[in-house]
Amino acid sequence: MVNLEPNQERLRQRREEVMKIALRARKFSEEQLTREISDFLRFAFSLRNIEILWDQEEEKEHVD
Repeated sequence: MVNLEPNQERLRQRREEVMKIALRARKFSEEQLTREISDFLRFAFSLRNIEILWDQEEEKEHVD
């Protein structure tokens, strides 16, 4: 059974990581921000090319 309760310590760590990244990004030049956005968009579009392979039992469940 999977525990669906959020891990509070991990949430706190993730919030701290996001804040550090946001503070770092405030110092970026326009060129750096443009490069970051471009890299992210390239990554996001590359996800469209990923094919999810289900094993045979799971595939039967997803067909219905």
